[in-house]
Amino acid sequence: MSYNLNDLTPISLEAGFFIMRHKFFLVLALLIIAGFLFLTFGLAQVDTGNQSQAQKGVSYLRSQPFDAWSLMALTSAGETNLDLSFLQSVNEKTALGYAKYILALTAVGKNPTNFGNENYVEKLKGFYQNNQFGDVNLLNDDIWAILALGALGQDQLGQVQASQDYILSHQNIDGGWGYSISATSDTNDTAAAIMALKEAGAADTSGAVQRATAYLKSTQNEDGGFPYSAGSVSDSCSDAWVISAVYKLQQDPFGSAWFKNGHHAVQSLQSLQDTDGGFWWQKSGDNKFCTSFAVVALLGKFYPVATDLNLHHLRIEGENTICDAQVNGATALDLISSGALQCGFNYNIKEFSGLGLYLDSIGHENNWMYLVNGLSPQVGADNYFLDPNDEVVWYSGEWLEEGWFLTKLIVSQADQNIKIQTQFLDPQQSAWQDLKIEALKIKIGSSDFTTNALGAVEINQQILADGLYPVFLEKQVVQGRGYLRSPKENLKIGIAPMGHQAQLVVNIEKLPVPPESDQSIISFSVSPDQLDFGTLRPGQQSSTTLSINNGSMGVFLEAEVVGSGIFRDNLSIAGLRPNTFSLELTPNKSQTLPLQLSIPLSYQGNFGLNKGEITFWAIKQ
Repeated sequence: MSYNLNDLTPISLEAGFFIMRHKFFLVLALLIIAGFLFLTFGLAQVDTGNQSQAQKGVSYLRSQPFDAWSLMALTSAGETNLDLSFLQSVNEKTALGYAKYILALTAVGKNPTNFGNENYVEKLKGFYQNNQFGDVNLLNDDIWAILALGALGQDQLGQVQASQDYILSHQNIDGGWGYSISATSDTNDTAAAIMALKEAGAADTSGAVQRATAYLKSTQNEDGGFPYSAGSVSDSCSDAWVISAVYKLQQDPFGSAWFKNGHHAVQSLQSLQDTDGGFWWQKSGDNKFCTSFAVVALLGKFYPVATDLNLHHLRIEGENTICDAQVNGATALDLISSGALQCGFNYNIKEFSGLGLYLDSIGHENNWMYLVNGLSPQVGADNYFLDPNDEVVWYSGEWLEEGWFLTKLIVSQADQNIKIQTQFLDPQQSAWQDLKIEALKIKIGSSDFTTNALGAVEINQQILADGLYPVFLEKQVVQGRGYLRSPKENLKIGIAPMGHQAQLVVNIEKLPVPPESDQSIISFSVSPDQLDFGTLRPGQQSSTTLSINNGSMGVFLEAEVVGSGIFRDNLSIAGLRPNTFSLELTPNKSQTLPLQLSIPLSYQGNFGLNKGEITFWAIKQ
């Protein structure tokens, strides 16, 4: 959300449905682990080894009365059709009570400002006084207030930043925190504080976070587990909180840094599970109130929890497409921070007095506005609460009285004739209409075409070489109206590959070489279909190769990389950036290409697992 600061009128326009781009001919998954200790091995254990125990925990929680904690655990595991009626009234009228309910509601994709009989967000903010939330003697209410407001994308509010400073000012000399300003350090509150500081923007390299991490490591027992306080017995609550904090730090709880005497906290946590799926606190027979926290930890998650119910399509259009991904978030503004982690861009959010937060910049671009499902909300992005499956498009552009509109292309082919019809989403009708404007700019591959008076491009396919072409409408302003870049469509010239539009990230089906009797089909295969650059630190690089095996027709290849910015900005193919790479392959020719990924020493982006995709486009020679 951006504001016209001259008249303080909210502006919330945006363009383009988030539509998955078709991948033509080949999509190759690229994986990099850029964190120090976030290993693929550890991720595999989250996905497999812990899954069955987490599901047993889910079964136990389903048999118990629901509360805010169990609801977050259940939705983390993908559970639906849950009874949410208890969330309609907050019984614990404290900052901590409202914070828990906000976190639970955002986990299930509900709006905490109007779900119950009061506005939970305003109630929570009403506890702010003396630069902190709730009781001035407590720290845990500040911790959870930050996490709750962070779940809404409001982590840059002055209130949140002041509360963060309050927490930092009461860090104990050992690096940890207790539940109050006078309490000795404990692992549970320290782990939660780490998650809150991270949510409010603290860097992993900050002194406070490093001291807190060192405190947690100093308390680890010989069995690999964690106690509530140093020197006591390991318990499932402490194990769970520390594991979630480690994931929040984008580190690996299975890694060597979190091993003690050959054991780790996940093993300790697993050992405390009962046959009914619940988790005992310290030993069999005591109680199972830690089960909710244990399930979240075993699923490799942290707070605020990301679930399928707060997952949304996000597209960001600037000078180029900056992000096109599925990300978690509760508000339209919240998706920006989630998108930055996945797509690797820098952004700046500011608070404007009396109007809340707005997106000031992404990279060097300003004047950001947004649309939800193609429509322009009349509310700031920090207060636009998303429904499940909402699609959000942010775009940078000049303010236009007539507004900006989503666009798409309809590509049809009959005999030798090609028609590309432009359309826009009419917000008045909530329906797609033909965009009957002359001289709109359309890209077919690297060639420019303009529309006729009906908003269409009509050409004979003989003017194009056989191949697979990306086709899209360029961003442009016509007669006071803005039309955003359309999602890419595909145009097939000649006999196209046989049903090969791969839409999977991994395990891509390779196109078989056509029989010798058919010499008019473009075909090639690439191996391997997944590249893993391993574990890298800033300043390091990793190299690998891929092989392209061409079929019986000569082709001209180009490449496009999407996903994490680390690939777009730092990957080279045969020494060339992906956007400048090209290759001619003669029939039945094979070519091995070197790929190198370099992590800049100054890198401050998303540590942990980064993913991208590389698409090869083919044109007949």
